Amino acid sequence: MIYTKRIVSLVLALTFLLSLLAGCAAPPQPTEAPAQPAATQAPVMTEAPAAATEAPAAGAAVCGTPGKKVVVGLSNGYFGTDWRTQDLNVAQQVFDEAKANGWIAQDSELKIQNAGADTDQQIQQFRNLVNEKVDVLMMNANSATALNGVIDEAKAAGIPVISFDQAVTNPYATNVTVDHYAWGKRYAEWLANALGGKGTVVLIDGLPGHPAAEARKQAAKDVFAKYPDIKIAQEIYGMWDQAKAQAATTDLLAAVPQLDGIFTEDSMAMGVLRAVQAANRTVKAMTGEATPGYLKMWKDQLANQPDFQSFGQANPPGISGSGMKVALLTAIGCKLIPLENNTFFYPIVKTVDPSTLESVLGEMAGKPDTYFLDEWLTDEQALALFEK
Repeated sequence: MIYTKRIVSLVLALTFLLSLLAGCAAPPQPTEAPAQPAATQAPVMTEAPAAATEAPAAGAAVCGTPGKKVVVGLSNGYFGTDWRTQDLNVAQQVFDEAKANGWIAQDSELKIQNAGADTDQQIQQFRNLVNEKVDVLMMNANSATALNGVIDEAKAAGIPVISFDQAVTNPYATNVTVDHYAWGKRYAEWLANALGGKGTVVLIDGLPGHPAAEARKQAAKDVFAKYPDIKIAQEIYGMWDQAKAQAATTDLLAAVPQLDGIFTEDSMAMGVLRAVQAANRTVKAMTGEATPGYLKMWKDQLANQPDFQSFGQANPPGISGSGMKVALLTAIGCKLIPLENNTFFYPIVKTVDPSTLESVLGEMAGKPDTYFLDEWLTDEQALALFEK
């Protein structure tokens, strides 16, 4: 059975990579990031794949019972950031497209509950959705383990659970996420190479204790440990917020007189770079984010510091769209092909580096400064996860 699952997983991975080339937090965490050669070589796109942003033709679903009424309960934890806003918007967009293309009935409902960073509140909201007897439950959990009890309540009620973005450890739930360790490792490896394997760096991570943030930070520390000439001067948190990251970086700069590189991510890079500029400091290289606002700052920084280097990759808010497609197909009776550890890692494709900065800026013209480079499963990719 184990070998069968592995074979299925390999076939699915190959299917997705071929599809992408033709036209990507959190336990479980691998100790090494899986190889993703296509991710660094594929063309950078600023929109989700066409099939993910345009309503597909009716009858695209080939499993289950399309057209039935489906009530989706979505429990969202931490919110208030631009990333989370875009994330929830994509979930709504994909849900509406599913009504338009006939996957689900026009009177289907999407019920969204936002708990903030309060895990106890999320548990109660999730329990309320279970008691409402929704057809399928989605969640972006505040904790990988704390909601296991209420997930068991959903199991007892016969309600499927799809955990997106943040994976959970309860084996009843299906996880649809990105590999946050691999994501952080890619950033750290880029920074180490940009610094020539030596220098003083700082780590500015997201929300303390959040599995995605901690996985990324651990990946960075593991990478930098391989370079004896790279020193980590400080590790701080910016709360995935521009203003808070700027304030934290301002304090950090006062305490670190010599700084060569900055490891940061998600919704903080603009604030971090503003703090560096306000302090009349420079750094050789820093990881950034794939938003128009940061890319413009990056370009402006080059005018004053031509040797400045940066790099961004998608952490797609559209992971909610991928999770939504899995949830809806499950709700209409499609049978998911067994996944190793009940987890599907979305293979991220989109990146921006010094050689593509100008072209990506051109492609993102007209997008708000806070827009995140995004992508999610096409219908065909989602259907490939299910039995025919």
